Amino acid sequence: MKEEKDDLVHHVNDIPSIPTILLLGFQQMMICLSMLLVVPYLVSGMVCPGDKETEIRVQLISASFVTSGIATLLQTTFGMRLAILHGPSFAYLPVLNTFQATYPCNEQTDTSLWQHKMQMISGSCLVAVLVMPLFGITGLIGFLSKFIGPITIVPIMTLLTISAVPDVEQKMALHWMSSVEFLILVAFIVLLEHWEMPIPAFSFKNKKFYVARRKVLSQFPYIIGIAIGWFICFILTVTNAIPVNSSARTDQNSSIETLRSTPWIHVPIPGQYGTPIVDVSLLCGFIASSFVAMIESIGDYNLCAKLSKQGKIPESNLNRGFIVEGIGCMLSSSFGIGTGVTTYAENIAIMSVTKVSSRITMQVAGLFLLIAGIFSKFSAVLAMIPEPVVGGVLAIGICMVNGVLLRNLMTVDLRLSRNLNIMGISIIMGLTVALHFENNPLKTGNQTVDNVFGTLLTIRMLIGGIIAFILDNVASGATREQRGFRSSDDVGDEEILIENNGYALPSTLNR
Repeated sequence: MKEEKDDLVHHVNDIPSIPTILLLGFQQMMICLSMLLVVPYLVSGMVCPGDKETEIRVQLISASFVTSGIATLLQTTFGMRLAILHGPSFAYLPVLNTFQATYPCNEQTDTSLWQHKMQMISGSCLVAVLVMPLFGITGLIGFLSKFIGPITIVPIMTLLTISAVPDVEQKMALHWMSSVEFLILVAFIVLLEHWEMPIPAFSFKNKKFYVARRKVLSQFPYIIGIAIGWFICFILTVTNAIPVNSSARTDQNSSIETLRSTPWIHVPIPGQYGTPIVDVSLLCGFIASSFVAMIESIGDYNLCAKLSKQGKIPESNLNRGFIVEGIGCMLSSSFGIGTGVTTYAENIAIMSVTKVSSRITMQVAGLFLLIAGIFSKFSAVLAMIPEPVVGGVLAIGICMVNGVLLRNLMTVDLRLSRNLNIMGISIIMGLTVALHFENNPLKTGNQTVDNVFGTLLTIRMLIGGIIAFILDNVASGATREQRGFRSSDDVGDEEILIENNGYALPSTLNR
């Protein structure tokens, strides 16, 4: 156990050198970059704004960066105080997909109604996410976390990624460049993970040139992969190898005009699309998504604590963490992003590679995100990325989320058929029940009841999560440790040195 505790290069409270802080902070920003782009691209198309789609996309990208930056700074400073990064949550996408099916984009769509749709999404989400800080303030989330283990978390997250498959297919079907982008990222992340790229460098100490070898492709796969995919689209455009109306072209007039007209500095403001409107069916769906996002974060918090060599998370920290995460969700909703925020597991997983769990590196990442969001020309440039490239990024992102979530099973005793059966039942029945009500809409004679329960009964992760939660807490045959809960012997609080205790607030703040 002692050897495991000492393998971190920098602990939570450590302050590395300034170049290290800046480099690692920038790397954390690059890791989440692709995920921050996905929701704005999806939501800007769902509201059917016609020619204004690129303009709205720029605004949503800017708002996503600002929200992510603020939420990350608040979480690392006042919340959990671990190296955690927040960003738009995919848990809300199934509800948005149901909304899009109700208001589809076609030739008969009135594009002037996009603002009303944004107000409905924003208002419903804003009210729904209030459950998160409410559960934190009352301490309910700290109490419930004792009953929510990996056997509940894994089926929920599995069904979440499965629910995103239609979005992945829709984006990748736009153009074959999506498949090219996906294969590029697979090559960087999987096949070339350990390849060290030779990079010419100069040593001022020895006063000579030398060749340094760094794992550049595995450390910055998204930014390099997007750049390559974007460049291929540019070549296809200038050579006219693709049709004029192709989604892979880089010379689309709306994107170029939006870049020219976008101000250099823009600060997103709450209610920027008008007074929020609450839709009952959307509200209920978003409340369910908020619970899913909370369960997802519980798993991510525990994973972060384990990788950071911290003890079991105190209830007070967990409650405080969700109060802060709730504030981030409220900001996200009020800006019109269309989702709450959640913890990004990819940014936590990278700590197992860098062996750095220093809080200040994530705070710098949050600061970078905040600055990038306010610098709206940067958002306008990102909005020009061809949609097929974003489709490939979305595909690999969902694949990575699905892979990272399996880390939760590390503490589960998979030799017990009880554990395997519960997860299998919850995943399959979550898919089956949702599919049934998608094909056979609820008809009770009451329109409101039909809309509300019709939405809830098609949310796969909600149905599967309820089944897994009930069975895991009712069925006997396994101890808490065998169910994946951390035991009191697993890096207890008393084993952590005071200087390495990442949960405690600074003494001045405590006073």
